[in-house]
Amino acid sequence: NITISVNRDGDIFWNQTLMPNTDVLFARLSEVAKMVPQPAVQIRGDDRARYESVGRVVYQAQRAAIQKVSFITEPPPKG
Repeated sequence: NITISVNRDGDIFWNQTLMPNTDVLFARLSEVAKMVPQPAVQIRGDDRARYESVGRVVYQAQRAAIQKVSFITEPPPKG
């Protein structure tokens, strides 16, 4: 699986690598889309990330024909 993270500033990370822009993200996702079997893409948004920033990642995954996209969520802290 591939984890794509979005922080509160809208920065996008492929695993731990900063993506300079959504064009580079799309190019990498397009390469992944050709793999058999195609790995799942998991999107993790910072709790203060804007929906718009996460939406850009979803859009690029759709454009690249990624078939399995999921979201990683964490429960709020107890207390």
